[in-house]
Amino acid sequence: MKKTIFLISLFFLGCSSNNKYSTNEGLVNIDYLFNSPQTEWFKNNYDSYVLDTNTLNNDFSNIHELQIEIYMNTKCHDSEREVPRLIKILNEIDFSEENLKIVLLNSEKKSSTGYENGKNITNTPTIIFFNGSIEQNRIVEFPYENLEKDILNIINNKDYKHVYYSE
Repeated sequence: MKKTIFLISLFFLGCSSNNKYSTNEGLVNIDYLFNSPQTEWFKNNYDSYVLDTNTLNNDFSNIHELQIEIYMNTKCHDSEREVPRLIKILNEIDFSEENLKIVLLNSEKKSSTGYENGKNITNTPTIIFFNGSIEQNRIVEFPYENLEKDILNIINNKDYKHVYYSE
């Protein structure tokens, strides 16, 4: 009897722990990106990205004062390309996951959680840099130069405009 209860418990634990990887919209974390069947592409794209070490040799310390929000879609080829690169860069510069929010959106750029409301998300991925509650800048869909250079310009308050910027 104890063996049966143990096996049933293991079954339910296994099912419930897999549920955290099955979502396709809402708030997730880096662990989700590496382990979800929705993001099977992530690890290979992360591993294959060659960092721009020349740019990373610059001072990125200002980034630790910011919060970053990533709005992405797991079926979007731009998200598949840029988000693993971004996470690899953030890991390289020891950016705290506590200051990172990753939000999965559906094909209409919406989620059931509504985290994207008021953020003017038109393309995925959209990477928004906040200083407190104030948006400092954003990268939309793909970088202007490369992620490392764009991030460096944003965190140092250089005159950066994302690729879709228009006044």
